[in-house]
Amino acid sequence: MYMKPSIAICIFLSLALISGLAEAQQNFGTKVKSGDSDVGLPLSPFAPIGGFAQNGYWVSYWDLNANGLYDDQDVAYLQFGSTNIPPAQRIVRANNIRLTGWGPYPAGSYVKGSDSDMGQQLNTVPPAAFALPSAAPAGFYYLDVAGSAGYDIGDPVYLKALSPSTTLTLGTNDIRITGYDVFPAGSRVSITDPDAGKTLTQFTTPVGANGGPRLTGPFPTPIATLMFYNANGDIAQSPPNPVGSAIFDDGDLVYFHVGAGGATPAVGPNDIRLYD
Repeated sequence: MYMKPSIAICIFLSLALISGLAEAQQNFGTKVKSGDSDVGLPLSPFAPIGGFAQNGYWVSYWDLNANGLYDDQDVAYLQFGSTNIPPAQRIVRANNIRLTGWGPYPAGSYVKGSDSDMGQQLNTVPPAAFALPSAAPAGFYYLDVAGSAGYDIGDPVYLKALSPSTTLTLGTNDIRITGYDVFPAGSRVSITDPDAGKTLTQFTTPVGANGGPRLTGPFPTPIATLMFYNANGDIAQSPPNPVGSAIFDDGDLVYFHVGAGGATPAVGPNDIRLYD
């Protein structure tokens, strides 16, 4: 069958565009593996910089259907610096991370000043979404699919969005931070999904003779934290900001970093990319 060159070119460009978009959206929720190009990149902690202190993590959502409930229609965001401000000022701001996709913006995309969700009013995911990343009660957890003592490369990670019971299990509208089975990062758990109802584990230090992760106690020690690669090198130069601290802003890349950080934290295996 003969195909006109112009049609063939259009098809080729369309396939190239689709492929390019797919590649561009493969970062969010992927785990770093040995040999990846970003292994070893220096990581910076979020510091008390600016009017909203960037080291205050918060998970919030835009009540898109205005029903007063967090549901599968709403857009979830990871914010840096909205912890202690009045609810009326808790809005979508530049460099918030979309944990779920909305419209043309995929999960893992960073909010830009010209985006159509800028300034939208946000609510906090109930009941206490400030407890990140060691999860008590709303926050990051992992599913121990390998059955070993501790967090492994094959264990999927979730944002527990709604109030868990004493047994931490996956429920409706919890958010996948990494993919599971055929479900991509940024998708929400449905009651019929194969991971629904499975027991979750906190990112806390192992204790006890069996080396298992600590699941109880008011102040477990986290083994994971949120850090960023200061790609543009912006550093605080003068008070009241802590002089010499890295500033999280446009172009920087956030990682869910496994480990206590240490003197010279860097991207390593099992870290999770929280950017598109």
